[in-house]
Amino acid sequence: MAKVRAALALSRDAVVDAAIDITRSAGLSAVTMRAVAARFDVTAMALYRHVADREELVRLVADRIGELIHPQTPPDASWEQRARDWAMTQHEVLRRHPGVAAWLIDNGPAGPQAYRLLELLVATLSDAGFDDATVARGAAAITSWTFTRVAIEDSADVRVRRRASNRAAAFVDGLTGVDAAAHPTATRVGREFFTLPLPELFRGGLDLILAGLRSQLDR
Repeated sequence: MAKVRAALALSRDAVVDAAIDITRSAGLSAVTMRAVAARFDVTAMALYRHVADREELVRLVADRIGELIHPQTPPDASWEQRARDWAMTQHEVLRRHPGVAAWLIDNGPAGPQAYRLLELLVATLSDAGFDDATVARGAAAITSWTFTRVAIEDSADVRVRRRASNRAAAFVDGLTGVDAAAHPTATRVGREFFTLPLPELFRGGLDLILAGLRSQLDR
């Protein structure tokens, strides 16, 4: 009887919801047809009435996660604040769903939400007065930086869980053997370079991208 009730509860939305829950707790790589089916106490075959395969399921998951991204920026905010909030909100939501950023880098847009979010960003830059070529390049820089940093931070979390060696510590330790006369700047800034907190690194890089765009308007 329990399996009958579980089967009746199955729907496309329910399957995607279960996959998102798995993504939050264990990462996108943990989303398999078998793992999702186990949430309903049914066989993996039962899911194929609702999604074609894992590839379609992951795409639906990525698009649904896009629905969660809604920057809360005041209407009178500057273009820089709007662009920053766009990136920060993307970063926040994607970090809560490990593996999705890396999937987006590899696979591109998952569905309609990708184009909604793209419109928010490119409209922000266009409204600021940038020409279309700069809008395209600026949006690409912001998007690439955001997705790449999230993927790197997700990967760092995996290394921590696996108790892998600390690569930053290894690099810092290696500085002691570097010839300061031959590499004076590297030895001077190397420790800070290798130990920058990940959130600070993301925000700092984003600020540099926005400053570079601002300089285009100031010409």
